[in-house]
Amino acid sequence: MRPLRFIFFSVFLLLIGCDQQAWFDKFVPKEEAEFSKRFLALFGSRDFSAIEQQLDPSLKEPEIRSKLQQVADQFPPSPPVEVQVVGAHTFNSSRRAQYNLTFQYAYPEKWLLANVVLNKQDGRITVAGVHVNPLKDSLQNINRFTFAGKGVVNFVFFAFAIAIPIFILVALVLCVRTPIPRRKWLWIVFILFGFVQFSLNWTGGSVNITTLSFLLLGAGFTQAGPAAPYVFTVAIPLGAILFFVKRRRWRAQNVG
Repeated sequence: MRPLRFIFFSVFLLLIGCDQQAWFDKFVPKEEAEFSKRFLALFGSRDFSAIEQQLDPSLKEPEIRSKLQQVADQFPPSPPVEVQVVGAHTFNSSRRAQYNLTFQYAYPEKWLLANVVLNKQDGRITVAGVHVNPLKDSLQNINRFTFAGKGVVNFVFFAFAIAIPIFILVALVLCVRTPIPRRKWLWIVFILFGFVQFSLNWTGGSVNITTLSFLLLGAGFTQAGPAAPYVFTVAIPLGAILFFVKRRRWRAQNVG
């Protein structure tokens, strides 16, 4: 059990020592994020002329003012308590760069999720899209890890996320101790990985399958950002399963 304790302790230290928000902030384009905040602030002040000046030419159509009014209606006239970047994606091409930025607005009476798409070409930034939707709560609360209200699939995934790494580690220890005729190191590597990944969005409950894939220790979880949903991933411990199938025969051959 000592190897297991060492691994779990190492993972624990890694998790508590990782500042996820600081890591996420490194991927946020600062200039474009500030530009987006200033642009979104114009909706609160209902400065539609300034808003239209910053729009990409592709958005300037006869009914654009009514659409902008619908967006502005989502913003309270009072300033927000907090504005937080919760999503950032950058796409670069030979002609221009595009930024997809998502912000969470906290007001005393409501929460908003605002998405802004920017085009940057020859040093000039224009807005290629803007969408604002109300939230029932902060994303941190909506996407927090909890078992409350979760279905059977969540519990099954969580159980496998714990059981599969333990199963693999037990197989690994036994593999080291088991007499194998040749290439034991290949079996060790084979056992360490799970194959065919099954991923669960913990908040939404959607499941994705990636067939051509492998995963160290057969399980794990990720979070795209501090406010993003947790995604649990498990994989079939094929190497560990085949090892246990062959182990009895190897031991019998060694005894004989």
